[in-house]
Amino acid sequence: MEKQPTSSSRAKPKKTKPAANGRTDPRRKANGSRIAGRQSALLRLSSAVAAAQDESEICDRVVSGLHDPALGYDFLALFMLDEKTGDRILQASRGWRDVPDHWRVPAGKGLSDRALKDGQLHYTPQVKRDKDYVASLSTGSEVDIPLKTGDGILGVLVVESAEPDAFDKQDFEILTAAANQASIAIARARLLISERQRADEQKALLDTMADLSSERDLSKLLQATLKRAIDLLGVTGGELAIFDEESQQLVIAASYNVGMDSTGVRLPLGEGVMGTVARTHKPLIIPSYAEWPGRSVQYAPVTGVTVHSVMGAPLLIGNTLVGAMASVHSDPKRVFGANDLRLLNLFTPQAAIAIQNARLYNEARRQKQYFEAVVLNSPVAIVTLDLDGVITSFNPAFERLFGFTQEEAVGKGLDSLINTEETLAQAAQYTEQATHHTARGIGKRRTKDGTFLDVELAGVPVIVDGERVGIMALYHDVTELLRANAQAEAANKAKSQFLANMSHELRTPLNAIIGYSEILEEEAAEAGQDAFIPDLNKIKSAGKHLLTLINDVLDLSKIEAGKMEIFAETFDVKDIVDEAATTIEPSVAKNRNSLKVFCPADIGTMHSDVLKVRQILLNLLSNACKFTEKGTISLAVAREGGDIVFRISDTGIGMTPEQMSRLFEAFSQAEASTTRSYGGTGLGLAITRKFCQMLDGDVTLESKRGTGSTFTVRLPATIE
Repeated sequence: MEKQPTSSSRAKPKKTKPAANGRTDPRRKANGSRIAGRQSALLRLSSAVAAAQDESEICDRVVSGLHDPALGYDFLALFMLDEKTGDRILQASRGWRDVPDHWRVPAGKGLSDRALKDGQLHYTPQVKRDKDYVASLSTGSEVDIPLKTGDGILGVLVVESAEPDAFDKQDFEILTAAANQASIAIARARLLISERQRADEQKALLDTMADLSSERDLSKLLQATLKRAIDLLGVTGGELAIFDEESQQLVIAASYNVGMDSTGVRLPLGEGVMGTVARTHKPLIIPSYAEWPGRSVQYAPVTGVTVHSVMGAPLLIGNTLVGAMASVHSDPKRVFGANDLRLLNLFTPQAAIAIQNARLYNEARRQKQYFEAVVLNSPVAIVTLDLDGVITSFNPAFERLFGFTQEEAVGKGLDSLINTEETLAQAAQYTEQATHHTARGIGKRRTKDGTFLDVELAGVPVIVDGERVGIMALYHDVTELLRANAQAEAANKAKSQFLANMSHELRTPLNAIIGYSEILEEEAAEAGQDAFIPDLNKIKSAGKHLLTLINDVLDLSKIEAGKMEIFAETFDVKDIVDEAATTIEPSVAKNRNSLKVFCPADIGTMHSDVLKVRQILLNLLSNACKFTEKGTISLAVAREGGDIVFRISDTGIGMTPEQMSRLFEAFSQAEASTTRSYGGTGLGLAITRKFCQMLDGDVTLESKRGTGSTFTVRLPATIE
């Protein structure tokens, strides 16, 4: 025995003259009565062990049964092995007084340690002669029998006698049988406890999941999930975080008794316990959190609660991260182990599913509320139909537009409700189209009071999980818009007609003025009246300028009226470039500029409107000459694929981005100061862009204030 007692703390053998086997004179009794008594004692032992309810009761009944006078074992103890420490813990004893409950014998101490190491019975006939014996008797012998199962050693049965060499083979058989019976009973009791515990855990888990699955509010679910986990694991506190995919961070959504309200704290993946398990997708047990180097600095303000051990686990659905959970305990004696991890691993997948379902439910509810709000507050009339065109619902705008209440319209066919015989066929065609694809149009529809509205309409199929389940129709009242458009078109037509008439009326006298000024200039030169020539030149120049403006206004009005026609013909590109360069030469020289032309001789031909191409080049070259002084103007031509590209560059005043944004608008120039300094009406570039677009091309601009501008005209070499 490993307890060091005083001589008065031990029971002595019952006979003053014990036999050599340690029992009270068993060999001197009659064999018949001795065998019968021993068999009865063993039967009582077996019955008592079989009837025991738990491990503690089994241990007590084993030593109590062996202590039976018929068996004669006076000093007995049964120790169970602590697998974590290797200590032997006393569960039951007979024959010794004042032995502490659950007395611990450290690993490596005493004779009984040998039986634990090799799983064999060990007999020590003379305990005083063995160096490993921890003195408890002044002399005597000891038998140590291991309690074994298929999984390993459970404990050890220690039997001592005050007499040396007191045990024989028969004793070994009895004690081994008792130890085996105890082992089987203890293993069975532990299995029953384990199964009962697992059943209880499973029931608790199922109850938990049932409760969590019924909760749809995400914030309440998160708090409930954490509370259930704390109760299930029997810990003092914990936290739960959900994973934010957009930021790739964990956001703590619920916390309890961790020393601070950590709700809202964000943890990057890899930070702290939950960040670590979220990154690795593996659970983690930290026996001593204070010594763990991975602690998050965000928990520095923790006060009032000492966190000793921590266990964390990711919340996963397959390989998809939903969040993470951490449970903490403030008792330093509580160290998380395999059983805690097993419970957590049972809980977390179900919790992850419940959380994800709640998130999806909340997101679906939010989207539903969002779209309901959009439909209810939309100024556009929206109505939903089944596949037969019957109204199932509509928004307030529909009621305001057509005048029908829900009671009057729901369940009725939409087409027959808001159409007459004249428009019904067209409406039915739109509805049929909308069952398969988007249908759009403009038509007249009837209101409840019989008036007609011009509406822009659209119908789209409603498809759920790949199946068409209905139609959504939208109506927008365009009655006033169409009326305004008609009025605007009429006004525009009147304007264009007025400009055309006025241009004609102005061109005739202007041509006469220009003609007469040229005649007078020639006559003055012949008559030697040189003093009149400058004034006549001014008259001619002013007339030509005014005629150009009138031509621009007339061209713009024709374009806007859709009466500008295209006359396509084939022409040589180099010829028209040379012609434009020659025509613009006086304007180039006026501001002492130089003109450079880069046009390959083999540039080829174009099939387009030659007059409009020439006008485009002249407008852009004229514009460059106007805003450049003592600089360089260049005209470069190239064939790029099926396009002819003209680039007109200058080293003039350039423009800001704001000025460029409105440059191609009619009657617009870069700024008012430009008009005052350089003149012009702002029509040239507007007409240039419209001509380019009419010829299936376009013009773009690159410019920087103070460094110049480059206009790029890209036209197809051949137009249809």
